[in-house]
Amino acid sequence: MQVRHRAILAGLALTLLSGLALQAAQAADVTYRWVNGNGNLQFSDTLPSGAAANGYQVIDALTGTVVREVAPRKTAEEKAREAAEQRAAEKAAREAQTQAEQDRILLSLYGSEADLKQARDQRLDRMDVRIAQMEGSIERMQANIDAGHDDPAYARDLERMKQAVIEVRAEREALAEQFEADLERLRRLQASD
Repeated sequence: MQVRHRAILAGLALTLLSGLALQAAQAADVTYRWVNGNGNLQFSDTLPSGAAANGYQVIDALTGTVVREVAPRKTAEEKAREAAEQRAAEKAAREAQTQAEQDRILLSLYGSEADLKQARDQRLDRMDVRIAQMEGSIERMQANIDAGHDDPAYARDLERMKQAVIEVRAEREALAEQFEADLERLRRLQASD
């Protein structure tokens, strides 16, 4: 039993030593090539610590072929530029995904330009009716104030109503612009099908 263990241990030791010898032989067959701080091309079987930062090549000493190339370390500016490019690419991908979702919704809501125009007209007509009602209220409130209704709260309500009309008109304009943009997008989407 002891003889067997010794034989196994001897075999393991032999394998380990031959592996180390092979690594040493392979390491001896490698040459490093780099450019030093003065711009001169350098060759050596060992790589100085400073050379790694500027990049180097590992060359098979027997064949002279490049086995591996290690790029120089990136500067802070290069890292910042790459990070900015990555963020821009991610933003563009998110925007494209959002646009695709909006296109899907637009196509599912409106089968044709006529459908979209009908929806637009109905929504804008409702807003026009609302604006007309608010303007009618403003006229009545102003007439009451002109007739002697001098409650300060009533005057504040009139000013709030005037501001509300301005806001609803702006909302109507934004809605009309959105419908116009949707109509143009729908035309492009349907033309591409």
